[in-house]
Amino acid sequence: MKRLLLGLSTILIITTSFAQSGRSENIVVVTMDGLRWQEVFGGADSLLTFDTAAKYSTDYVKENFWAPTADERRKKLLPFFWSEIASKGVLLGNRQYGNYFNNANPYWFSYPGYNEIFTGFPDTSVNSNDKIPNRNENVFEYLNKLPEYKGKAVVFGSWDVYSYIFNAQRSGLLVNDGYRELPGKLTAGEELYNKLQHEMPKIFHRGERVDVATFHLAFEYMKAHRPKLIYFGLGDTDEFAHGGMYDFYLDAAQHTDDWIRQLWQYIQSTPGYKDKTTLLITTDHGRGLAKDGNWKHHGQRIAEASEMWFAAIGPSVKRKGESKEKAQAYQGQIAATIAALLGKEFKPAHKTLPALSLDK
Repeated sequence: MKRLLLGLSTILIITTSFAQSGRSENIVVVTMDGLRWQEVFGGADSLLTFDTAAKYSTDYVKENFWAPTADERRKKLLPFFWSEIASKGVLLGNRQYGNYFNNANPYWFSYPGYNEIFTGFPDTSVNSNDKIPNRNENVFEYLNKLPEYKGKAVVFGSWDVYSYIFNAQRSGLLVNDGYRELPGKLTAGEELYNKLQHEMPKIFHRGERVDVATFHLAFEYMKAHRPKLIYFGLGDTDEFAHGGMYDFYLDAAQHTDDWIRQLWQYIQSTPGYKDKTTLLITTDHGRGLAKDGNWKHHGQRIAEASEMWFAAIGPSVKRKGESKEKAQAYQGQIAATIAALLGKEFKPAHKTLPALSLDK
C-alpha cells in the first residue's frame, strides 16, 4: 500500500497537486453502482444485444438501445452524458484510448469501492460488504466540521450499508439509506416519498430500495434544504446486472442519466447553486466482459472488474469532453478532488491519494 501511495506522483499523468480557482461552493456526487465503462463509452454491447440464448428481452434492447455505431449507441443510452457533459465537462475512462480509471483497492466490489471514493484511502482492511462502521474519515465528514459546511453535508443511498460506510454515528452526517425515512418537519414532497418508498416493489431485498425512491427523496430534500454537499448513491444498475437482466440494466442507466439531467437543470436555474456547483459522477467498481456471462459479476476473480469511469461538470472543470489522453487515474483521488474543488485540503489521519486536476 505504501508503495502504491508513494508511486502515484510519478505514474499519474493527469493528476498533480490541484490548482483550484475556488469558484465551486457546492458539490453533488452521483454514483451508478457497477455500471461498466463499456456501456458508458460504447452504449449497448453487441454480444448482449444479439444473444440468442438470453433470458431477457433482446427485442426490447434492440428497439430502445441499438444503433449501428458506438457513438450513436452511447448517445441513445446516455443522452445527457453525451450532450451536456461531453460538451461542457470531462469524461475519463475510455480504455480504447489508453485513458484508464481504476479501483486502487484490490477487491473490486461495493464497500471497498465507496470507502475509496469518499475517504481517498484504498484500505485493504475494508474487505467485505458487512455492516461494520468505517474507521476511516470521509471527506463529507471532514468538511462538515468546517463552519461553512456544518449541517450542510448529506448522504442518500438505496443500499442500507451507506450509514456504515459513512459511519453516521461518528460523523454526525444525515445518512438516509435503505428504507430509512426522513425525520422532522417535512415538505409535502418529502412526506410523499417517505411513504412511497414503502409502497414500491421490494424487488431486490429488504436492505435496498429502488433508485426512483432514493433519487426523488434526495431531490426533494435538496430543493427544500439546499445542502452544500449531497450524495446520491444509486444501485439499480448493479442489481439488474447481477440478475442477468441486461434490458433492465440499460433502462436503469438511462433513467439515471435523465435524473442527472434534472439535477443539473435545477442546479443551473437556482440561485446559490447556479455556476457555483460541481457535479461528479462515477461508479464503485467495474464488472466483467460480455463473454461467458462475466458482465454479471465483479470482484477479484473477474479481471476487468477494477475498470471504471468518471465524469464531471461545473465551474472549476475544464471543458475537455471525452479524454483521449493516455493516462492512469484512480477512484481514490475523488475524495481529495471534492475538497480541492471547494478550495480546501482533505487532511484526515490516514493517507490519501492526490486530487484529480480537472481544471487543466
